[in-house]
Amino acid sequence: MFEWLFEWFQSFGLGFALLGLFVIFVIDSTIFPALPELFAVLAFLMDPSLEWGVALLVTACLAEIVGNSLLYFLVRRRKLPDFITRAMKRWIRFIFLRDERIILLNRIAPVMPFTGAFMAACKWNYRKSMLYLAAGGVAKYSALFLLIGLFDYSFEREQAQMFSIAAVLAVICVSLLASYIYRKRHAREKAKRCHALKPEASDNFK
Repeated sequence: MFEWLFEWFQSFGLGFALLGLFVIFVIDSTIFPALPELFAVLAFLMDPSLEWGVALLVTACLAEIVGNSLLYFLVRRRKLPDFITRAMKRWIRFIFLRDERIILLNRIAPVMPFTGAFMAACKWNYRKSMLYLAAGGVAKYSALFLLIGLFDYSFEREQAQMFSIAAVLAVICVSLLASYIYRKRHAREKAKRCHALKPEASDNFK
């Protein structure tokens, strides 16, 4: 069922696959979600080898750094409207980490879109943010490529392709579900804290 998708991506060749993957990751970082995990797996399936996996890993990490850096410096230079900046800062206060480490959490449960914009709005350390971004990307995509390599070793080519694409779609769904659960849980905790503070506030007026 996924054969047409793989053949379409493979038709571009290895060189264009790297360039295409770079562009997809930059778009995902700066404009709108572009399912980079899916395209990274499609590219890896073209040649599931260590050398090709390293090339894709370097490309993906560089693209994320470039994309988020572009957004970071654009927001710093042009500035966002005050109400948007306040809303972004309130959202960060809602997450228990509240600093650059959120970038690592974002790899597991997507709680912060457009990382570069949040880096600028919250005035995070640029170098530390880029370090977390690269480390999280290496860990995530290395694990993903290892899983796909295991499928390629264990199954026939067509089965490996099918299982690989199904696996990455499952990873995306699980990440979105984890993000939803995380936000709901902390929304309940925040509501409980606010409710607990109300009696104290009312006592101050007595």
